[in-house]
Amino acid sequence: MNAWEDLEALAAAEALTVAEGRFEELPELYVKRAALLAALPSPLPTEAVEPLRRALAVQRATASALMARRDALGAELAKLDRGRAGVRGYARTL
Repeated sequence: MNAWEDLEALAAAEALTVAEGRFEELPELYVKRAALLAALPSPLPTEAVEPLRRALAVQRATASALMARRDALGAELAKLDRGRAGVRGYARTL
């Protein structure tokens, strides 16, 4: 395999990692991605374009999934904070 095919495979692995909620594994994948990006030749050969486009599409979908997860966690934390404030209100009446 070459760097662009490895990047495509890594993008798929990252998407699976996010889908399975194994977020603690992401930093290692990011290090691998940075190394692969650094290994890309310049200029890129023609055969690299399509695998890199596919990798980019998967990466964008993964980033969207991460943002959705972040937003869901933020909403959950906000609910907990509102609940905590309500409980504190009851504590003042005791």
